[in-house]
Amino acid sequence: MSLGIAGAKIALVDKNGIVLTGTDGIFKYTDQAATDKSGIFDITVDNSYGVASLALTNLVGSATDIPGNNKIVYKAAGKGSAQTVLTVNALPNEIKMAALGMSSDSKGGYTITGKQNSNVRLAILAESSESFDESKPLYVGMFMGNASEASKTLTSNSATESRTQDVLTIAQLERGDDGFGKYYFSTASKFDEAAMLADVFKTAATGGTTTDGGH
Repeated sequence: MSLGIAGAKIALVDKNGIVLTGTDGIFKYTDQAATDKSGIFDITVDNSYGVASLALTNLVGSATDIPGNNKIVYKAAGKGSAQTVLTVNALPNEIKMAALGMSSDSKGGYTITGKQNSNVRLAILAESSESFDESKPLYVGMFMGNASEASKTLTSNSATESRTQDVLTIAQLERGDDGFGKYYFSTASKFDEAAMLADVFKTAATGGTTTDGGH
């Protein structure tokens, strides 16, 4: 179905899935906070050495057999607890801390509380391509979820460098009646890239208003 991964975009969103910008958004801990208008961080080779992988799991729940007349006549389908694992080669520290909901002491320190911040939600849109045609992009967008990093191991260099990647595990939430996210295919007859971006990264103009700063 897919071939490689060409990149990803991430943004902090509020409880309604509306992108947060400026000092509330993904750039909150950077010099761009005062001028940021989009709230979207594009993960590129230049700023992050690129995306290594994106894994989607638990997209569907388990099924329970319903018997009748000594036969299995129906499957009761449970809802999956969708999860996304985004692996980036070198996500900028300030962007990563914002995505994880870590609090800054304004002196270069970020507090490890031992608890995921459930009020900080991350939206993601990743690009791949058709398995046998790199010129035909396909995308997966996940509307909102709580990102965490449960462990980190620092290992001594030896004959080779011991380099770690940034791995964000995102426990997905449903955005109202929209579900967890969507697949988008550029080969679809009415594919609209701008509409896709507006769907994943909703703004006050495309999806409502926000007044709660993400809570």
